[in-house]
Amino acid sequence: MMPPCCSTCSIARRNPMQRCSGASSDSWKRNMAIVKIEALGKAHDVANFDCGNTDLNHWLRTTARQHQKNNTSKTFVLIEEESPTVVQGFVTMAIRDVTPKDDLPVAMAKKLPVNVAGYTLARLAVSANAQQRGYGERLLFEAMERVCQASRLVGGFAMFVDAKDGAVDFYKKYGFIQLPNDPDILVLPIASMPEFPNG
Repeated sequence: MMPPCCSTCSIARRNPMQRCSGASSDSWKRNMAIVKIEALGKAHDVANFDCGNTDLNHWLRTTARQHQKNNTSKTFVLIEEESPTVVQGFVTMAIRDVTPKDDLPVAMAKKLPVNVAGYTLARLAVSANAQQRGYGERLLFEAMERVCQASRLVGGFAMFVDAKDGAVDFYKKYGFIQLPNDPDILVLPIASMPEFPNG
């Protein structure tokens, strides 16, 4: 069962290899709405965002911009062209602390150094009013593409996610694997992600 903050991805299944490049500027049409993902800015109305999860709502309203300013994490919001200040969903990403390879699944840890670097998908939420539109999937692909771009520049082994509120099954659909000793944390090696275009 999907948590209230994640899309159930009723979107017709499409190959992420064929998605648009240019993550921050591309728009796409879905259910008669043209949407795009862009960096969280002052114009975005975070005060009225409601995904059904009090903690995620509070974090977006009170903390996301502060972390953006301090460069401790980056938040990207999904908006519809007809209402460009209304946040329909958001994803937050950050550098992850070094992870001991012993925490990883055994098969994945082979031939890796003792500690591995990576990225964290810290938060992903979709407005309760924007469910069933595939926005959760779109935000996840956005995070994957940005991680791929970053890894080309500075390296990094994988993207990790702490799947709260029963979201484990959502991420497993996209290839994420649970850590043996902490099944609420999932990992996806960057080498297993789609080959997103450069740019």
